[in-house]
Amino acid sequence: MNYYSKARVLSVILALLVFAAPQIMRSQEEEIEAESASLNGKVVNVEKKPIENAQVNLRNTTTGKVTSTKANKKGEFSFRRLFAGKYEVTVEREGYTRYTGQMEIKEGTSPKVEVTLAAEMTAEQKKEAEAVEAFKKGADLFKEKKTEEAMQEFQKAIDLKPDFFEAYLNKGILLFQGMKDEEAEKCILKAQELKPEDPKPKEILANIYFEQAKTLLQNDKFDEALEKLKVVSATRPDYPYLNFLFGYAYYKKNVKEDAIKHFELFLQQEPNSPQVAQVKGLLEELKKK
Repeated sequence: MNYYSKARVLSVILALLVFAAPQIMRSQEEEIEAESASLNGKVVNVEKKPIENAQVNLRNTTTGKVTSTKANKKGEFSFRRLFAGKYEVTVEREGYTRYTGQMEIKEGTSPKVEVTLAAEMTAEQKKEAEAVEAFKKGADLFKEKKTEEAMQEFQKAIDLKPDFFEAYLNKGILLFQGMKDEEAEKCILKAQELKPEDPKPKEILANIYFEQAKTLLQNDKFDEALEKLKVVSATRPDYPYLNFLFGYAYYKKNVKEDAIKHFELFLQQEPNSPQVAQVKGLLEELKKK
């Protein structure tokens, strides 16, 4: 073969190589595509409406490499040619809370995810959330019989949310249990002011006023005691020993008929009470007058 013949052969070989190169490259790309993975997703709000322009970051937790994209008008995003492995996904958009999640992507797969972003809370909403958290903590401490700590948490809830009905109610109960009747009364009255139709404050006030009436009777303040007892009677007419205190107050005030009426009601309600003998003696005395 002479020089010219060799040159012709080489040119043919080169031409074949040039012609074959695109096919080889396409084959390699297809192979890479088949072996790698992809991720498709959508960013929505709590109402399932798409969030446009959300920043989506995908970080390979092994290599640390971060790939980023933004959601389109439909809230959709995608990542191509990903290596198999574990990833951290973060999604951010102004006006929404940041999302962070973990996922594993396997070779040759194309998982789909939907990320829901909640709107950021206002300053008032944050305060309310803190108040609720303090209240829950107080309730847990209450169960553990850590009275002082529970009271502090209930007060914190009230400071953050001045119309927190349940916080006033629970603090009032703790104060009543601690025999701080005046402070308890203020808390329960505030709760009643917030929810006038709720029966719970009235029931607790009945307990408070009953105890206050006992103290007033011991100090010979019969008129004030009767006022407290009348409030109790309006809410809890069946309150144990209520008629005993009524009868005793009227007895001390020399109101004979009312004293007899309440003492007799007491004997009907509490026939086995330790005070039965005392009441019978007082009745006998009143009926002789």
